[in-house]
Amino acid sequence: MDYEFWFEGNKPVARLDEEHSLLSHWLTDEIGDDLKHLRALITTAELLQSGGLRDYRWQGKETILKMTQHEVDLASNTLLYDEDLDLEEDLILHDYDLTTGCGLEDFIELLQAWKEFIAS
Repeated sequence: MDYEFWFEGNKPVARLDEEHSLLSHWLTDEIGDDLKHLRALITTAELLQSGGLRDYRWQGKETILKMTQHEVDLASNTLLYDEDLDLEEDLILHDYDLTTGCGLEDFIELLQAWKEFIAS
């Protein structure tokens, strides 16, 4: 999973590859610079990885995060509520704008990199 981080003013911004673009928005807008929440997510993911938990679900403002002992799924909850959403002809939504996923180990590495970035 490729990613890059930078600051726009005081706001940390994440950009991941197109397939994981929803994770970019999630890190930037849902997590941001909230180190307390980020540390809790890392701890939870590590508990899942070690077998201390079976699964975890977190409802954010714009997304639903689901983690199991092997996988992470992130889904947009704002668009999932309206299946009959009438979009402009030139506005195309891709599946990866609505949902994305990755392995738990990759997700932990991403969270740790984000934590190091925003703590610097």
